[in-house]
Amino acid sequence: MKDTILSGIRPTGKLHIGNYLGSLSNFLKLQKDNDCYFFIADLHSLNEPFLAQEKYHQIIDLTKDYLAAGLDPKKCVIFAQSHLSQHSELAIILQNVVPVSFLFRMTQYKDKSTDRENDKVNAGLLFYPILMAADILMYKSTKVPVGQDQTQHVELARDVAGFFNNKYGQTFPEPKPLFTETPKVMSLLAPDKKMSKSLGDAHCIYIDDEPEVIRQKLAKAVTDTGDGQSLGAKNLLDLIRIFSKPEIFEKMSADQAAGQLKYSELKNQLAADIANYFADFRKRKKQISDQQAKKILAAGAKKAKIVAQKTLNEVKKRIGIS
Repeated sequence: MKDTILSGIRPTGKLHIGNYLGSLSNFLKLQKDNDCYFFIADLHSLNEPFLAQEKYHQIIDLTKDYLAAGLDPKKCVIFAQSHLSQHSELAIILQNVVPVSFLFRMTQYKDKSTDRENDKVNAGLLFYPILMAADILMYKSTKVPVGQDQTQHVELARDVAGFFNNKYGQTFPEPKPLFTETPKVMSLLAPDKKMSKSLGDAHCIYIDDEPEVIRQKLAKAVTDTGDGQSLGAKNLLDLIRIFSKPEIFEKMSADQAAGQLKYSELKNQLAADIANYFADFRKRKKQISDQQAKKILAAGAKKAKIVAQKTLNEVKKRIGIS
């Protein structure tokens, strides 16, 4: 029996190689043997600062990333979260079975709220785990792909399913985390920090960067942090292990151990191999028009809506409002 799997990525700008390795590359494997729903998590992207005039472009661009990477609308359902009002409606219903203390203890809320004054923390940051639970439970997902350090939201979805089932009758399966390999990719310029768009473009290699841009970024990558640690060199070698041939990684690892590794050669090799790895992706993405991306989202929303409305109707009957 196939598992039903749901996952999404927030449209907040270009995807870097850490995003690809942590999420998108796993989507490609999962679509082969499961019933998959891969969505553009645009509602989730609203609880952080953004420019309204850029948001829709980000949604379309991420859809192109999905398609160019190899997600197949014939094998999975691709849609934008905001195109289905059922997600928000289910979240409103589910918020009434979740103790607020569960939300205050969510790690992401605690981490981000400590950096801001309380009156500047929007309610979306606190309540978005309920919307995420609605996303997961809407399709009666059995597994949710996550890294080992990202299980908390799946655990909350399990709690929400349990609370609802206990109160109104068996409705939702309790989803299980599907642990996926998530290589930890670090910043090019601050190798003690994870690669992140928030650090700036020079810290990231985006999956649609042109070869010359990749070469220029890697040329400036830090190899020695100056404190006796070679975190930068380790980061680059980790990328060599992923993107280059095994024999190249083995040789460069041996050279480093012997103190003979030439960082200029490492950077040039890595630049060429990353550029080559995403060559077909770049070509395919350039061939996808905005109109094609919009059609895929519309078709995906139509498929997803059938399932979403069925679940919502069931929930409404359970709680006595339908």
